[in-house]
Amino acid sequence: MPLRRAFTLVELLVVVAIVGTLVSLLLPAVQAAREAARRTQCLNNLKQLGLALNNHYSAAKQLPPGLDSKPYPPDKNHPHSFYRWSALAHLLPYMENQSVHNLLDLSLPLYMPGAGYPISAPNKPGVATMITGFLCPSDLG
Repeated sequence: MPLRRAFTLVELLVVVAIVGTLVSLLLPAVQAAREAARRTQCLNNLKQLGLALNNHYSAAKQLPPGLDSKPYPPDKNHPHSFYRWSALAHLLPYMENQSVHNLLDLSLPLYMPGAGYPISAPNKPGVATMITGFLCPSDLG
């Protein structure tokens, strides 16, 4: 009877263990490369914010307000701080988001009088829009 050449069970298990070890060594490197790409994207977003600030300054000869605070004439008791339009809302046109800026009416308070201070109806579509330039890909929330 001739000898048959085949793998033994031990040889097969050794090969599987070696492949598993190589894969386990490779996964952290892949995760590190992905995190480096996310970090680069976040830095690019910050750079774009800085450029938008400079462009706003060049156009308006002033930096955007940190927070709008003014009276709402139809309701004298409406808190002035409920305008809440931050600098980011003013920077939208300079970050290639003119269409989102057009959805916002910055002359209205962000939060209107009423139960729970709802967002003003004309501004709801703009407020609901996600702007990826304001987000860091590494953030979990």
